[in-house]
Amino acid sequence: MTTDAPETRVARAWAQILEWLAEYTPQSYAALRPGASDDDIAALEAALGAEVPEELKAVWQLSAGEDGVNGSGLMLGDWALMPLDAVAEVHRRQMEIEKELGDEGPAFWEPAWIPFCSYGPDDTVYGLYLDGRTGAVHRWTRYGDRDREYESLPAYLDLMAISLEAPLTAAGPEKPGMLNGALVWGPPAGEGADQWVRHLGQAPPRHPAKTLGAIREALPGDERDAFDERRDALDLAEPEAVAAFLDHWWGRAVEAQEKLEDDIASALRGNIMAQPGRDLAPEHEAALPPALRHRPPSFDDIRTALRHESVRARFEQDRLNAIPPHFPALLLRWWDIARLMADPRGDRAVRAVVAGRHGARRRG
Repeated sequence: MTTDAPETRVARAWAQILEWLAEYTPQSYAALRPGASDDDIAALEAALGAEVPEELKAVWQLSAGEDGVNGSGLMLGDWALMPLDAVAEVHRRQMEIEKELGDEGPAFWEPAWIPFCSYGPDDTVYGLYLDGRTGAVHRWTRYGDRDREYESLPAYLDLMAISLEAPLTAAGPEKPGMLNGALVWGPPAGEGADQWVRHLGQAPPRHPAKTLGAIREALPGDERDAFDERRDALDLAEPEAVAAFLDHWWGRAVEAQEKLEDDIASALRGNIMAQPGRDLAPEHEAALPPALRHRPPSFDDIRTALRHESVRARFEQDRLNAIPPHFPALLLRWWDIARLMADPRGDRAVRAVVAGRHGARRRG
């Protein structure tokens, strides 16, 4: 049995979180900074005088910090993801205090302690750091508190991703919710508390968010080069041109997504009992539970991967109605459906068929 490397787990969880942000809270998604280059991270390591762990690089390569929305961060625990310049500054400041204190007593700060979250985008008096030697995530305060909070960065981001995808099972006092279109872990105290709305796992919108990343992801693979070329040639100083660009490509993304969902529903023929027989894109294949990728699955493997109770109920009904000689065909059919649901668009189409909602759609 193989175990994914920490940086692989982190990249998968963080990509899942980014997709959720783009669909549900586009303001928070827009507040994230672009990913860091290899040169950016090398420069940071030179400033720190320490190596950045691979799992933290995996986060920063996708998003090198955030600017926050209304002073609030988006990370689990109501933290803000620190920009790289803030990381370097906090590390430098803490190491200076360590030198002033000398060798007496426990360490105030060590070179391998890499901060990555703070109280707010502009408030770095306390936050979270990754211990590069042990892999554990600790909380720091200005008073020298160093409390272990999470076993590892992958564990922290896995918990965040699960809390967003299945909010009713979210552990701890902080629950995901929305405040003025941004993700805020709450319920918050004080100002804005009466406007905060807890997220209860509503189905994601059928159409992609009107952001560059969400639109590109929804486009067919053979159209992404043209999208990239026209995006790079766009003059961002002309709001009308930007709006026209987004309108055009969003319309194309919606059209492509609806065709994909129609194709899936057609393969199912309006009946969950049909064999879908559809290959997954590599990124969705990689997101599958290992049991569904590398060995024939068990009924428990499949039930877990189906994700939604309405679909699981159909699966259980099918299993109870089957006789043992039919089990192999039953297992393979539901294995394929579980794989199909790894793609968010396939997930929506399967649930629409189960609920009897899918019908011919008229396009204007």
